[in-house]
Amino acid sequence: MYYVIQDSEKYPLSILHEDQYFQWYNPLKKDHRVEFRGSMNQCYSYISRRERRQQPPII
Repeated sequence: MYYVIQDSEKYPLSILHEDQYFQWYNPLKKDHRVEFRGSMNQCYSYISRRERRQQPPII
């Protein structure tokens, strides 16, 4: 299982394996937000879909 993590609005999203996630973050603290959980490919797909939605339209 992999996690897509949002630390703050000014940093990009991070993808971490669950072992790394539990080493770096305490799930009970509210210092981060888990955006998505899934396989590595699902996490990359989630990030690419999210980035496409946030791009401003080309005029």
